[in-house]
Amino acid sequence: MKSFHRFFLVLALSSLSSVSLIAQTSPDSLAEIHRQIDILTKEIEGLKLGAVDAPVYESKTGLGIAASKVYSLKKSGVSLAGYGEIVYENYGTTRDNGSATTTLDKIDALRNIIYVGYRFNDWVLFNSEVEFEHANTAKGGEASVEFAYIDLLLSRSLNIRAGMVLVPVGIINEKHEPPTFYGTLRPNVERLIIPSTWRTNGAGVHGEVVPGLNYRAYVIEGLRMASYTAGDGIRGGRQSGASAVAEDLAVTGRVDYAGVNGATFGASFYAGNSGQGAKDSIGKGINAMTAVAAVHGEYAWRGLEVRGLFAQTTVDEADRVGGYIQWTTKSASAPVIGSTMNGWYLSAGYDVMPYLMPGSSHVVAPYVLYEKYNTQADVITGRNASPANDRSTFVVGLTWKPHANVAFKADYRDNKNGAGTGTDQWNVAVTYLY
Repeated sequence: MKSFHRFFLVLALSSLSSVSLIAQTSPDSLAEIHRQIDILTKEIEGLKLGAVDAPVYESKTGLGIAASKVYSLKKSGVSLAGYGEIVYENYGTTRDNGSATTTLDKIDALRNIIYVGYRFNDWVLFNSEVEFEHANTAKGGEASVEFAYIDLLLSRSLNIRAGMVLVPVGIINEKHEPPTFYGTLRPNVERLIIPSTWRTNGAGVHGEVVPGLNYRAYVIEGLRMASYTAGDGIRGGRQSGASAVAEDLAVTGRVDYAGVNGATFGASFYAGNSGQGAKDSIGKGINAMTAVAAVHGEYAWRGLEVRGLFAQTTVDEADRVGGYIQWTTKSASAPVIGSTMNGWYLSAGYDVMPYLMPGSSHVVAPYVLYEKYNTQADVITGRNASPANDRSTFVVGLTWKPHANVAFKADYRDNKNGAGTGTDQWNVAVTYLY
């Protein structure tokens, strides 16, 4: 069949060449004939090279645009993609209260990610993310699987996903490719209140109910309360699918509506016990029900991009969680685990390049971000929260994109807390995706 097409195109090309000799006296006709010849020539070259799909960068099922690459394959085969970031952090020499800081400046090949996917047929595919952090495993770096799942694409409204999945809460956890968000670092609200990157083993469903209304819902492994802390909240409780204790499972899900031009609004949740079979010193089991809820919105119009999110985490039996950690670690005192943790942020950036150099494909975007978060918003009666855990960050920066998938960022970060021990910093980052 391919040979027949090639023969037909060559024949058509020859015919058009003959016609061009007749049409020498008509410049308009000659120009049109040459245009058609160019088109046919490209078609012939395409047949010689074979069907090579051009990269498509479009978010699918809530994932980042590079993570979604396998969904754009038109036939069976392997998909490769990835992203990375190198970050330089320069800290001030004094804290807000005037005391000296001991925090050292650092530069880190923070992440280099490889996405590997495989499309088996038109309805079965595999997708995975392998992360390399901090460049060298001999110097504190690590390699880990961020997700690895099978998708069964049954219909637009109902699909099945099973394996290691990203918990679909908030914005950053599923879409964490650095050229796609403002800031040299991820928002702390989505590190401590929502412990991104948060991945688990599980299974569930996803789909589009009506145009613009999408959902995801999974049953997954629960958090493990034995690693909760006062300052980092539930972040240490992630089991990351690695020999995870599964005495307690959890449910998680989200809905997003993108029916308004340029805007997306959504809500997400996680709920499950986190005791994972733990018992206190008198042998009584601890449930430590943990729930995370978030609402978020994104808006893009011309050169403007805005994001906002509010998240809240609650931990039942927080006093028993602290007592269990004290007992098992033989600490002098029990950590004050917040029974409520919450935070919010708002970021905005605007591409000014059309005003500086009309027609340029580059992006030059000043941006701002403000976030406020507290991992001890509420504590049990009789215990005191640390003012140092009531924190805020104001960021002002600039992003330059010489290509849509490459971003150079620089920003100044004013870090504050209730104890006056915040340390300001300025950062520079090189980020990319492919």
